Amino acid sequence: MVRVHSDGSDSEKSDIIESSEESLRLLDLMVQMSIADIEVPGQQVKIRDDQVRNNAGGYVFKVSDLTRVRRFLILGTDGGTYYVTEQKLTMENMEALIDIIKRGKGGMILREIVSISLAGRSPKQDPLLFALALCARYNVRDRKSLLQKSGEYDLEKALLSNTEDFNSDEMKKFDLYLYKLQQTAFRMVAKVCRIPTHLFMFVKYCELIAKSTGEEHTGWGRAMRKCIAEWYLQKSPMELALHITKYPSRESWSHRDLLRLSHPMASSNNKELANSQTLVYDQIFHYACKGDFNPQKSIIVESEGANEKPLLKKSRCDYGLTEQMIKYADDSVALEFIRKVMEMSKLKSDNEDDEKRCVELIKKYNFVREHVPTALLNSPKVWTALLQHMPMTALLRNFSKLATLGLLDDELNKECVDLVISKILNQEALQKARIHPIAVLLASSVYKSGHGIKGKLKWEVNDRIEVALEQCFILAFKNVQPTGQRFCLAMDVSGSMGWTNISGGVLSCCEASTAMANVTLRTEENVKCVAFSNELITLPFTRESTITEMIDYNKKINFGGTDCSLPLIWAKENQLSFDVFIVYTDSETWAGDIHPFEALKDYRQQMNIPNAKLIVMGMASTEFTIADPDDPGMLDIVGLDAAVPDLIRSFVLEEI
Repeated sequence: MVRVHSDGSDSEKSDIIESSEESLRLLDLMVQMSIADIEVPGQQVKIRDDQVRNNAGGYVFKVSDLTRVRRFLILGTDGGTYYVTEQKLTMENMEALIDIIKRGKGGMILREIVSISLAGRSPKQDPLLFALALCARYNVRDRKSLLQKSGEYDLEKALLSNTEDFNSDEMKKFDLYLYKLQQTAFRMVAKVCRIPTHLFMFVKYCELIAKSTGEEHTGWGRAMRKCIAEWYLQKSPMELALHITKYPSRESWSHRDLLRLSHPMASSNNKELANSQTLVYDQIFHYACKGDFNPQKSIIVESEGANEKPLLKKSRCDYGLTEQMIKYADDSVALEFIRKVMEMSKLKSDNEDDEKRCVELIKKYNFVREHVPTALLNSPKVWTALLQHMPMTALLRNFSKLATLGLLDDELNKECVDLVISKILNQEALQKARIHPIAVLLASSVYKSGHGIKGKLKWEVNDRIEVALEQCFILAFKNVQPTGQRFCLAMDVSGSMGWTNISGGVLSCCEASTAMANVTLRTEENVKCVAFSNELITLPFTRESTITEMIDYNKKINFGGTDCSLPLIWAKENQLSFDVFIVYTDSETWAGDIHPFEALKDYRQQMNIPNAKLIVMGMASTEFTIADPDDPGMLDIVGLDAAVPDLIRSFVLEEI
């Protein structure tokens, strides 16, 4: 039984109702926005998150509701630890968000979901989609019958899933708040679920949440079916054709599954759709469900009656077929695109003519890797064709594959090598794709190793490509925006840092920490570098220092154990002012007498910098916890990926 979060006191109930009213106001504003809008109501909309601010008189260790929500949406947990490796999300992860919804603040959660999603601030989509599904399907039940237009309210039925501490008016207002939250969440699906992968994941989480919190509910009510149908119908035919062919299934769901459950009908569900395109949508949906087109849909049945509807067995149609519809379908670029995808799927790798045809189709229709049959993905000619229009992010991800096929070998494929180099040295393309230097470094480290992280893939390293990747790393710095904060970068120089690799990569912890420090040195004005293990020394690095110079210098230093509190103690004793301490280590994250939590607290009080922050990066760890989950100024990061620098920036600027 789900109960409203209340101890029965008048003040507690008053807070819940007041928060519910504020959420209703925010949800009404969000409903008024069109899908094309890219802005969401900001902080000017009053949301009671009861945030406790620091002050010179002392620091109160409390994370606000807003901070907890942002941490979950960006880090995947409401605590203070970000895991690079995939972490399975369960209902246990949602306890903090459920508590916030029960206290009437669901509008704030939904606002942050849309804001963070549109800004691209979350490195992984799972937390965003899980939270969106929670807003849409939490405690789902038939509230429409409770909130009758006549004003009558079935209090006895309402109390089955709430608490007797609320009277009829309070209960009705709370039910209205949850109803509006669910309806508005569905309206935001098109904003957050921009590709089918996101939609499939959202549906998976909706079912989980509905079964866990609803009244024996599968989650597939009218609102859910309408939401999914509108997601498809809001796409243009060409967008739909690309989505359905590129992402046929994910997360144990397929387009066939969703279409059979939601029944999108172009002329009924989408009143704004031109009638001429109705047959085009109908054929696209038929392809998604059956794998081909239905020629009978384009046949007008002879009849004495006007506007005769095609009588198709086991087919739902609610429109009168016209010659104009048939002409639009015959001339449809989207349907032609799908026909060529069907042709592509029948090509074989052992046939030279098929390989040639595959290349022709890629060049003419800009097909991507997902459109190519698996057997043909080992063809150098096919990858050469794909490379022509390959986006920057995809190029960096596929460096190993290109190298394995010999496409990065000057002697065999000089033109291909020249094309790759021109792409990765294109400053405008790097900036448009928002490529971070660390993303380039991670791709470069795998390529320079000459072998894959897993499996038996091997290749010869091309010096020209290696140099180009180093230049790309420097060019990508223009994509990094400074924070204006004062940094102390503390690098662990114990022996294990040189031979221990970061989680899931070939980059050593020493190389990774040096690269991260190099990024900060080049982009921030006030940076101090120190080396530590069980003692500490300052380092002579500047923004002109190269990664190689920094690594060589650090290798000459070799200390023993690791004490993450040393940089804080050193800064306090020397009266040095810093806003952010970043500790780079491998896995032994704390071996001192003073816990970093206490050292940070002492530093804040001694230096009168109540907002000083501590970030500990355990790059080879599988799990550790140094950060106090109730302290908004502490963050643990487990592992290293391309998203980590942006996470650090968000944390430093108090966005999470």
